[in-house]
Amino acid sequence: MNHLIDTGRIFLGLVFFCSVVGKVRGAAAFTGFRTAMARLAPALRGRTGPVAVLVVGAEAVVVGALAVPSTVAAGFALAAVLLAAFTAVLAGALRRDEKVACHCFGGGGQPVALRHVLRNAGLLCAASAALVAQLMTAGGTTATSRPAVFLFTAGAGAFLALVTVALDELAYLFGRSDAKSTGRARG
Repeated sequence: MNHLIDTGRIFLGLVFFCSVVGKVRGAAAFTGFRTAMARLAPALRGRTGPVAVLVVGAEAVVVGALAVPSTVAAGFALAAVLLAAFTAVLAGALRRDEKVACHCFGGGGQPVALRHVLRNAGLLCAASAALVAQLMTAGGTTATSRPAVFLFTAGAGAFLALVTVALDELAYLFGRSDAKSTGRARG
């Protein structure tokens, strides 16, 4: 179970790190995220500025909590709460047929699609499973105390994070995305 915890820490930590960096890498990225929020979550209109700051702050807290051994359970729990909310918001936008990119990792990207909802649901499952494993594990040896095991768990977590963050690019490469089939430039 410790391997699941360590892989989850690296996987979710990197995903949330990329999310934070993507949103705050410049004024345009943050503005794009805030603007997308207004369309993705209509109930937030008029309050998207403070909520956007709160979301990015909470994502940064997840990264920090997953990096510190004594706060890992809190990091997984906060990640799960955020991912449940993100999944619900994207599912709602998909139901309303809202044609807007989520700006989950900053830049434009593709409009919200089922793959984004499934990505977030998968991340929610990963955070929940890692939280349960963390809560069931009392002390014990973690993969970080054995270099070979740590390299494997770090590699697995980093690979999963890369696939998650690059989902739109992979969909474009291997499938018929809107941009590929219509000849539009990607955002």
